[in-house]
Amino acid sequence: MEKMRVLLANEPRVYREVIADALKKLRPLIEVGVCEPEETDTEVSRFRPHLVICSEATGAVRDSSLVWIVLYPDGEDRAEVGGAGLGEGASLPPGAKVSDFLALVDETGLSLAPEAKESPADG
Repeated sequence: MEKMRVLLANEPRVYREVIADALKKLRPLIEVGVCEPEETDTEVSRFRPHLVICSEATGAVRDSSLVWIVLYPDGEDRAEVGGAGLGEGASLPPGAKVSDFLALVDETGLSLAPEAKESPADG
């Protein structure tokens, strides 16, 4: 199975560092990358993350990742979640907790499992 990759490119920096540290400790089998927001497109191309947590979902983020999470869009206390790797109704509640992020990380990881990629016609 392919190792899941998560890229953190959100502001403020302290949130980026706390989320990265939590992911490394609570999901040690995933690869975590961290970059400044202005480096997002370059890092998406280089690192090829499955999940991107960012401050802006650029075209590169939307086109290249299974799932993306935009924290504090337009400075509002909320998050936007999108991507082809999500099931219906995937979202983050206002005031999201670490457990909410972990649930999306886990859901993204499930979409990488070989059985999740098989269609009923393949079986």
